[in-house]
Amino acid sequence: MVGIVSSGIGSGLDIQGLVQQLVAAEGQATSQRLLVREAGFQSELSALGTLKSALDEFKTAAERLGDGEITANKTARSGDDELVGISANTDAASGVYEVEVLSQATSARLTSGVFAGADTAIGTGTLTLTAGSESFSVSIVEEANTLAAIRDAINNANDNTGIEASIINADSGAVIVFSGADTGDEATISISQSGGDGGLASLTFDPNAGSNSLVLSQAASDAQARVNGLDVTSTTNTFDNVIDGVTFTAQADTAGETVRLTVSNDTDAVKGALATFAVAYNSFVDAVNQLSSFDPDTNEAGPLQGDSTLRSAVDLLRRELSNNTESAAGAFDTLNEIGISLDENGKLQTDAARLDTILQDNFRSVQVLFGADDGYVSRLVSVVDSFTGSDGILDTRTDGIQNSIDGLALQNEALNQRLVSLEARLLRQFNGLDSLLAQLNNTSNFLSAQLANIPTPGGSNGS
Repeated sequence: MVGIVSSGIGSGLDIQGLVQQLVAAEGQATSQRLLVREAGFQSELSALGTLKSALDEFKTAAERLGDGEITANKTARSGDDELVGISANTDAASGVYEVEVLSQATSARLTSGVFAGADTAIGTGTLTLTAGSESFSVSIVEEANTLAAIRDAINNANDNTGIEASIINADSGAVIVFSGADTGDEATISISQSGGDGGLASLTFDPNAGSNSLVLSQAASDAQARVNGLDVTSTTNTFDNVIDGVTFTAQADTAGETVRLTVSNDTDAVKGALATFAVAYNSFVDAVNQLSSFDPDTNEAGPLQGDSTLRSAVDLLRRELSNNTESAAGAFDTLNEIGISLDENGKLQTDAARLDTILQDNFRSVQVLFGADDGYVSRLVSVVDSFTGSDGILDTRTDGIQNSIDGLALQNEALNQRLVSLEARLLRQFNGLDSLLAQLNNTSNFLSAQLANIPTPGGSNGS
């Protein structure tokens, strides 16, 4: 049977506390060393993450410059938006166009004769209504054959192909109007009737007949315009494909007046992308400066101070920004030629006036400078990818540091196990000592008692 051990009974010492202090003292130096090394590795990991983030943001800004869409965007302006509206896509060519709206597109409109009121009974039968080449029919029964009921039957027809009926209550009486939804020469309206009592004949119209019950109050017609002196037509007031990549809308007849439409390269979008590009690179430089800094007053260094990977990233990007593209397709080979250069602090600066002039006069060459296979974007992205890409330099560094951290965790685990063993051994030793001291105390107490009972010479041994 295992006895119950109460540490310190024999010696009066706090054996548990003493052992814990000895164990803590034994592990303190090694534990502190492991903690310091892990903190250093974690700081380095965080710094490499900051570097990677700054490089990725710069890459994104660079790729936007190389995106054909940003440099292909067009700006479209109208001399008078209230008369002619305009939009342009990337297929549009830069140019100036003089547009005169001769007439807007119209839809067909038929007007009936005057009836006593909307509740006037018209007749029964079937009305067949045709808009362009599409037809639908409504049946008119005696219980619902008033002018208003006929209007509602037409408007509520599930297969209505684009004819709306409305009633105008004029001073002289009620008039029903049939309006087509579509415009253009082909959007004619015809209405015929069949069966019933014949009363629906008052609502019929045949565009090819000489006489009709309904009056053509507005004929369907194409919009007509003149672009740079050339006549063009459209079934609607929107003109597509008259000018490649350009859509213009006739908002009103211009009555012999031309409206100037201008299509040009979207230089503002390119300048905005260039500004973002410069800001992203300069932010990368700021991040590098912070990571590699050294404060002589406090002797504190940045987490990547003197780091070869950091220096390599800076040197490679700076070299690419300063190199020539040597592209035969464009007029420019360097960023400096379009007003973008590195200043004394290694940051990008822009000569706005020069850039404006270049974009106005030689936009295509700016596109080539960034977008060609050997342009700045592809070269800069290639450099960034060598650092931030899968299995790139930063991934390799990060994996190595993480392995080191994992190794420290194993060392810390081994230390803890060793300290547990040490604690158990010390407890056994101190408890053994404590037990021995208890025995010695018991023996001492016994001897003291025996000695106290021995008679002294010439004295009494009792009462």
